[in-house]
Amino acid sequence: HAGSLLQGLQELRSDNLLTDVVLCVSGKEIPCHRNVLAACSEYFRAMYCNGHRESKEHKVTIHEVTPGALQLLVDFVYTSKVTITQDNALKLLEGANFFQIQPVHDACVNFISNNLSDKDCLQMMHVGNVLSCPDLEIRARSYALKEFASVSKTPEFLSSTKSQLIKLISSDDLSATEEVVYTAVMTWINHDTDERNKDMKELMELVRFPFMDKQYFFENVETNEEIRNSCQDIMTEGRRCQLFPREIESPRTRPRQASGLREAVVVIGWINEDENTVGRNSCSITMTSDAEPTSSSWIDVTELPEGFEGDCEYPFPVAVLGTSDILMSDQQDAWLYQLELNSWSKLAQMNLERYHHRLSVLYGKVYAIGGTDRDNTPLSSVEVYDRRQNKWTEGVPLPQPRYCHAVAVLDSSIYVMGGFERENTATMYRFSPGDSQWQSMRDMPGVGEYVTATVLNGDIYLAGVQSSIYCFRPSESGGVWSKVVSGILEDCGMTVLKGKVYIYGGYD
Repeated sequence: HAGSLLQGLQELRSDNLLTDVVLCVSGKEIPCHRNVLAACSEYFRAMYCNGHRESKEHKVTIHEVTPGALQLLVDFVYTSKVTITQDNALKLLEGANFFQIQPVHDACVNFISNNLSDKDCLQMMHVGNVLSCPDLEIRARSYALKEFASVSKTPEFLSSTKSQLIKLISSDDLSATEEVVYTAVMTWINHDTDERNKDMKELMELVRFPFMDKQYFFENVETNEEIRNSCQDIMTEGRRCQLFPREIESPRTRPRQASGLREAVVVIGWINEDENTVGRNSCSITMTSDAEPTSSSWIDVTELPEGFEGDCEYPFPVAVLGTSDILMSDQQDAWLYQLELNSWSKLAQMNLERYHHRLSVLYGKVYAIGGTDRDNTPLSSVEVYDRRQNKWTEGVPLPQPRYCHAVAVLDSSIYVMGGFERENTATMYRFSPGDSQWQSMRDMPGVGEYVTATVLNGDIYLAGVQSSIYCFRPSESGGVWSKVVSGILEDCGMTVLKGKVYIYGGYD
C-alpha cells in the first residue's frame, strides 16, 4: 500500500495534478503538493503549519540551494530514491540540511565520509562544523589525523584556518612524527607570514618536541631564529626533555598514539599472601615505553630482583630514569630495571645505609634524600647518583633530618615535604642544583606521616595530611596550599597519567 501511495503521488506530480505550490529557484519552477513536502521536511512542515507568509502563496522562492539539488530533493520526497555522486554530494547535503530531510542528510554524510581524500578532508571538517554534522566533522578529522603527513602537503592545507590546524596538532591521535608536525606548522605560517607569524608561539606549544629526533631538534629547531625569539620557554623545555627525558610534566611530554609509545602506571610492591592484600610498601610511578597497548586490567611486568629484601613495614623508594628505566633502593643497595631488556641490574652501593628514604630525579641524576640508619636515627644527608659514572656522591644535606617524607620535582627544583623527625613534621623545603642549601617553603596545612606527592599542571598534589589531598602552588613568597578533597588514604601510591592524578593502595 505504501509503495502504491508513493507511486500515485509521483504520478500526480508528473502530470501536474492537484499541485498547490510551485518552488522557484534561479528561474526553475518545480510544482509540488504542500502536504507531501510537509510530511517529509521539517522545514516545510514549519512553513505550512505555523501560519508563515509563504503558506498563503502559490509560488515560494528558494534562495538557499541550487536548482539541481532542489530537484533531487523533491524527487526523493516523491520516490524515496536519490543518486549521490562526487559532483552533487556536498550541494545535496547542504540542501538536505537546510530542508531537514534526514534520510538524504545521513546518506550524504555517509557517502562523503567514505570518499574523503587528502584534498577535501579539511573542507569537510569545516562543512561538518558549519552544518552541525558532528559525524561528518569527526570522520573528516579522523581522516586528516591519520593521513596528516600527506594532507599537510596539499594546497588546501595552506588555506586551512588556525582553529582547524589546532584541532589536528593538539590531538593525541595525530598519526605523524613530531618532525612532520613541526614542518607542517612552519609551512603553514610561512604561507602568510605577515598574518600568521603572531600565531607561532600558540602553535609551537602544541608540537611535542620531547619526542622529536634529538639531532633534528638541535639542527633544525634550535637554529631557527624566529622560534628562538618567540618561543624561548618552549625551546628551553624541549632542550631539557631531549637531554633529561621524563623530568618535566607538560602537555608536550605526553606521547601521541603514532609515536608507538604508551604511558603506563607501574605499581611496585608485593602481595601479603596470608591476608591477600597489597602490602603497604606498594609504590606507583608513570613511565613511557614502546610496549604494545594493553587493556585496562593490571598485568604482571616482572618480579623484584633476586636478593632484594625490601622493607616489610614502609614503602621502598622508586624513581624513573629517562622514560622507562626504574631505579629503586633499600638499605645501601640500588637496583635498575630496564624495560626494553626486561632485566634488573645492581648499581653501585650508596655511601650510607638508608631506610624509609626517598628518591628523586633531576637533570638525569638521582637524589637519595633523608631516611633513617640501622638504629632508626633520622638522617638529613643526601646522596646523588651519576649513572654515567655509576657512583654516589655526597649532596647538600637537609636543614633537618626526616624519613617517610614526600618528594616532588617541579620547575627544576626538588621539594621535600612532611614525614618524621622524632615526631611528625609539617615543614617543606626546596632545592635546585647549584644551591648551597635547601630553601624553606610554606609549611603544609598539617603534619603528615606517610605522605605521598605528585605533580600536575604546575602544582604539587600531596596526600596523607589530615586524610586529605592538598594542592601546593609555589610562589616567591613561599607558595599557597589549598584543600582539594577529603577522605583520602594514607601511605598510598600516587602518580599522574594523561592529565589525571591516580591513587593506589594505602590504608585508612
